[in-house]
Amino acid sequence: MMYNNLRYIFYYLWLFFFNGILLPRYSINKGDRMRLFIKRDKSPDSTDFVIFGESGEERYKTLRKNTASKKSVNLRIVDASGKTAAKIRKFPFAPASIFFIRLEKSRLTFVAVPSKNGLYSYFYGSNRLISGNVAAKNFSVIDVDKSVVFSHRRRMGYAELEITCEKNEAFSVAVSVCANLINTVEKHELKPA
Repeated sequence: MMYNNLRYIFYYLWLFFFNGILLPRYSINKGDRMRLFIKRDKSPDSTDFVIFGESGEERYKTLRKNTASKKSVNLRIVDASGKTAAKIRKFPFAPASIFFIRLEKSRLTFVAVPSKNGLYSYFYGSNRLISGNVAAKNFSVIDVDKSVVFSHRRRMGYAELEITCEKNEAFSVAVSVCANLINTVEKHELKPA
């Protein structure tokens, strides 16, 4: 019995070391992933966030639209050419934060509700799930086939966004901007320097 168990262990070690084969938990090719970096813009203009690519080029930025209500926030995410990739409306219904996201072909709602166990976050209009801690800005979005759509990691002074498929880029950027708007200062004059 023990001989069979050792045989399987050595077999898998041989596969890993000699053939370079290791079966991942999710079938995603590392070469297909894209990294973006989200940084808060502290300038006095209407830009809140700037999203950079791996080589440092500006890929997206968010433009704030002034509203009559001081509580709601309207943002447009525009790419480098000026084309609108997504529109976001934030409605803070105490104590929850509700974000209405309009993408090119779809609409969804991202809701973050504080609870005793942390921040409970979910989507309406999408069959994707959030795994991780949105309040700490360290989370992933998982599709129904249990594949990772994107991962969001908080770093010192910026956030790192790892997207697994290019077709989910606008969705990933929009949800990440919404997560970075939770528990943040909305007035430019009050932002820390």
